[in-house]
Amino acid sequence: MRTAAFYGIVAAGLAICAVLLAGGSPARIALACALGLLPFAAYATVVRPMVFPYALYVLLIPFDNLLNFSGSGTLTKLLGMISGFALLFWCVRIRRIVDPPKALLLLGALLLWMTLSVTWSQDPLASFNGLQPYFGLALLYCALAITPLQVREFRVLMFIVVVSGVVSAAYGAHVFYQNPATANSLLHRLVVQVGNTFIDPNQFADALLFPLAALVIFGLRTQWLTLKFASMAGVILMVSAIALSGSREAIVALGVIIVYYLWRTRYRLQLLALIAIGVVGAMAQPSSMWARFNDALSSGGAGRTSIWSVGWIAFKHNWLKGYGIASFPTAYDRFYLGVYQSYTNGWTSPAHNVILHYAVELGIVGLLLLLGFWFAQFSALRVIGPSHPLYDYRVLLEGALLGLFVTAMFIDLFTYKYAWLIFAMAAQLRSLATAPGPDVLPVRGQVQEAQSLTAA
Repeated sequence: MRTAAFYGIVAAGLAICAVLLAGGSPARIALACALGLLPFAAYATVVRPMVFPYALYVLLIPFDNLLNFSGSGTLTKLLGMISGFALLFWCVRIRRIVDPPKALLLLGALLLWMTLSVTWSQDPLASFNGLQPYFGLALLYCALAITPLQVREFRVLMFIVVVSGVVSAAYGAHVFYQNPATANSLLHRLVVQVGNTFIDPNQFADALLFPLAALVIFGLRTQWLTLKFASMAGVILMVSAIALSGSREAIVALGVIIVYYLWRTRYRLQLLALIAIGVVGAMAQPSSMWARFNDALSSGGAGRTSIWSVGWIAFKHNWLKGYGIASFPTAYDRFYLGVYQSYTNGWTSPAHNVILHYAVELGIVGLLLLLGFWFAQFSALRVIGPSHPLYDYRVLLEGALLGLFVTAMFIDLFTYKYAWLIFAMAAQLRSLATAPGPDVLPVRGQVQEAQSLTAA
């Protein structure tokens, strides 16, 4: 009976695909292809959720802002929700979870404080709506942090991260150079735009930092000369794309990552050669970045110092519990006219600094929870010593976390998916390192060896 039902469903699906293909329009062909792939996607979601749909989610993160989906969010948001449920179902199916990291407990406390802040918020409706992104990202992080994974799955995810960065950088360079007015001007910055949606140049560059950091490590550790040259080409491409974006914060963060690599890795000579090539590649681009560095002091970092002065006054007036989540613009407007503006930035401004942002919204209590969560991500990787086969990955994730923190001093990114991708990968690496050894998991009647560190 079940077999007959299965074949009936397949036959109905094939009939629908045939009807759609007969129409001949691109939309119908795309829909037919999607329906044809749906059974395979459903199967992969059940048996390999870390590879699909989560790997697809990772691949699309750099293009998140462009993937609007029916006015209720983006395609990546939908994939993130599906991935979270699929991973939790996988944990139930194999009857096993990873011991949760301390960072997860701090994140839970932070979310609780955010929720409580709605009761004293200056704008309760804005605070209630502002909570939703945090809970969505935190739930996916929780699912990833407690789901067992294998080393080869972790490597696949890292490979997808690199591919997403290379594709994003190549597309960005194409967008920049196909517009002669932009490509020939030192005053323009790379802005990826499709229709009415666009990616902020700083966010575009910041999203490339993790793929770039990963590709550098891959290029340094591989023994194959061909792969080293391929990695070098990818590094040059991503560094060039960051330069075209004109993002000062991304360049500073990249410098911090490289210095950390010089300190913690054994590939110093290779790294110095790669730095020289990267600098030449960046300076060869017609970028506004160097002019923006020259103007940083005179413009107050494009008005950031003026914003921070207003935010500091707002924090001092309510330093303990803050003004409520998502209420920084309201608090900013309240004190805006009372602070001298050396560089006028206007009303209702974002904080452009993660510490000031959450200090104003959540007070000193929320700020300490936030910093504790960030530090716990970093400190959890200390279990991986220099002789551990995963040590290079530890250096990679620690460098990425440091670079992310540097960029967070100049832009609001705690609700961006590329930031939470780094948090999740750090939690997953920690779970690999603390696994008690080879695990035997029953999957479809076969015995599979998971968490094998010898594969590293």
